[in-house]
Amino acid sequence: MATLDPVEAGDHVCWPVGPGDDFTATARAFAADGALFGDKVLLIGASESRWSLDGTPQGVVVDPGAERTGGAGWDAAALLDFVCREADAATRQGFRALRVLARMDRVWPGGASPQEIARHELELDALVLARGAVVVCAYHRAGFRPALLEQAAGVHPHHLGTRAEMPGFRMYSAGTDCWSVSGVVDSDGADSFRTVLDELVARSATVRLRCDGLELMDSAGMRALVAAACKVPGRRIVIEKADETFRRCWSLLGYDVPQIPVELAP
Repeated sequence: MATLDPVEAGDHVCWPVGPGDDFTATARAFAADGALFGDKVLLIGASESRWSLDGTPQGVVVDPGAERTGGAGWDAAALLDFVCREADAATRQGFRALRVLARMDRVWPGGASPQEIARHELELDALVLARGAVVVCAYHRAGFRPALLEQAAGVHPHHLGTRAEMPGFRMYSAGTDCWSVSGVVDSDGADSFRTVLDELVARSATVRLRCDGLELMDSAGMRALVAAACKVPGRRIVIEKADETFRRCWSLLGYDVPQIPVELAP
């Protein structure tokens, strides 16, 4: 998407903020749209940010830096818990939805690992789907390496920016223990794909991957899939809606055997 104007309840958007982006103006417009549509607005970032035209905060404004200094131990887990509570409160208070804009460089001031980003965004994506919230995660390019930005974008169903800036693949919640995989998983994105799968397999005995939006998965992607499935004994990955090309390549690579806990559903 080119702007945040079309976001709807249930959307989870990654915004890689570049040096030419006007973060403050976008935050103001995002908050103003929340008031227009009857959303409860939650803005997570520096308290000195001028979220509205007159400098008056619109909605709930939380500064992770101040919370951390105050001993509250603010981190990604605290953000997740806070968003969950505010989403439930928004429903009780009669709002259409909770609308969140979070500056991730304030949540992780020292940076984050690919595993931390994957774990947090997968949990947040499931929360967004379950609660019908609107969440935009703003990753300022100055605070995150390109590989981390790619990891973050890959675990969001929506991406703010040009098509050329979009990640090779995207993976996001499609229901309980079910995840949609779309785009291309090749040698460039295999490591990121493996990181996401490791997080999913660690938390669920059976992980379903819905692949009707998958354009291509090469041998590197399939190796990552096998490695993740075999990493934890007793785990299983079920591939749903795989096309004939995927099935044929899977068989040619010798992966269609009982020893590998990956099942291709009919």
